[in-house]
Amino acid sequence: MVVTQAGLGLRIGELLGLRRVDVDFDRQTVRVEFQIAPASKVRSDPKTRRSRRTVPLPQVVADALTKHLAKYPAAEDGTLFTTRFGAPYSHNYYGTVIFRAAVRRAGLPKTVTSHDLRHHYASVLLAQGESVIAVAERLGHENANLVLSTYGHLMPDSEARTRKAIDDAWSCAPDVPQDVGHNP
Repeated sequence: MVVTQAGLGLRIGELLGLRRVDVDFDRQTVRVEFQIAPASKVRSDPKTRRSRRTVPLPQVVADALTKHLAKYPAAEDGTLFTTRFGAPYSHNYYGTVIFRAAVRRAGLPKTVTSHDLRHHYASVLLAQGESVIAVAERLGHENANLVLSTYGHLMPDSEARTRKAIDDAWSCAPDVPQDVGHNP
C-alpha cells in the first residue's frame, strides 16, 4: 500500500478506493475514479473534479501491485486493499496501523505521515524536470499554483539550468567564440 501511495502520489482516500479495474498494467496507467471518504468505508467521488485523473504506473508500483494481488486477490467489488473480511480499510487504520508499521520498519522518523508520500512524489517529479503543470495534474490539483507555492523551493537550480540551456544551444554555433575564458 505504501509503495502504491508513494509511487502514484495518491491521497489516502484515493489509495483506499482503488479497484482492480482502475489499474491497467498493459497501458501502464492507473485511473483515480473514487475515494474512500474519511470516517467512512464507502466509495465516493474524489475530493475535487480534477482529482479524477489517470496517472502513469511506474514499474516499481506495477511489481508491488502484482505481488499484492497474487497474495491478496481483489475483493468482490474489485477493491485492491481490504481487511480480511473484504472491506476497505479506514483512513485511521491505514494511517495508524499499516503506515506507522511501515515507517517503523523503514527506520524513518515517527513524524513522517502518509501525506508526506505525496510530497515525496511531487518532489521527485520536479527534481527530474517534470513540468509544474504535469505535477499538478498527477496530484489532482485544480491548478499549478499550489504546486508552485508548496514545492517551488525544491525545483532544480534555475540559474544553472539557464546557463546550461544557452551554452548547449550555442555550443555548435559557427560565429560564437567557444573558448574565450570568462571575458565577453
